[in-house]
This record gives sequence, C-alpha cells and structure tokens, in this order.
Amino acid sequence: MIVELIKHDYQAIWIKLFIVSGAWAGVVIAMIIDLFSGIKKAKQLGEARSSEGYKRSIHKFVYYFQMLIFAFIFDALNPLSYYLPFPMAVMPVITLLCALALIFTEWKSVREKAEEKLRRKTDATFREFLNVLEKREDVVGEIIDFLKNEKEKQDETNSPPAA
Repeated sequence: MIVELIKHDYQAIWIKLFIVSGAWAGVVIAMIIDLFSGIKKAKQLGEARSSEGYKRSIHKFVYYFQMLIFAFIFDALNPLSYYLPFPMAVMPVITLLCALALIFTEWKSVREKAEEKLRRKTDATFREFLNVLEKREDVVGEIIDFLKNEKEKQDETNSPPAA
C-alpha cells in the first residue's frame, strides 16, 4: 500500500482494503459458525456452558486478528507490488493466505464430531491418571496389596471346610 500511496493510486488502495475486509469478514463468519457449533456440541455432551468457554473464544478472536493485522502489515509494506502487473499488485497475498488458513482451521473444528472431542478428553484424563500412578509408586503398591488381601479373604470364605 505504501507504493500505491507514493504513486497516488487510490483505486488500488481501495481495492486492497476491500479484499482485506472480505478476508477478515470471512474469518469472523467462520468463528461465529464454530462458536455456535461448539455450543451445540457442548449441549450434546451435557456439558455446562460456562464463561471459560466463552473466554477461550474471545482469546481465539484476539489471537486470530493479531495474526491478520500482522499479515496486513506485511502486505502493506510489500515492495513487490511496484514490479507486478495491476491485478496481482493489488492482491494482499499474505492476508489471504492467513485468512484461508484460519477459515480452514475453523472448518476442521466444526467438522469434528462431539464424540471425538469427548474421546480426546477421556484419553487425556486417562493419561493424567497414568502419570499420577507412575509418580506415586507407593500408592500403586498399596492398591495391589489391598487387592491381594481382598482376594485371599474371598478365597478363604469360598473354600470348603477341612474335615
């Protein structure tokens, strides 16, 4: 955009701003679709919709638009537009690539089934449980001893009396 400002090519600036606005609007629409999809999945799983989930959405929104602003800065400072022909010179390529990547990410999130999210959450909980057990070998030993004692007691009560 700096080259367009120097050349007083305001039409190219307006076209570039229109394309960037469209890309940003596409990301916002994808995020809104993902938000409603996430709420629907939480309802399916019987999870409470808390402020934590909404905070994550706000953090994601801020993070995505930080990325888009940086991409726009790269496009605004791009000196290659001076050497390219008109249609390509106006294209904010980095912003478009970034927006497409973010929209693709949101699309993948929407396509993910609620059962897959629940399975991943369950797998993570199981891994945490295993980590705790590894760190606390004394607890594991006590559990094994307790189970052996219970098994012995059960075997004694089930065995026939000696004559």
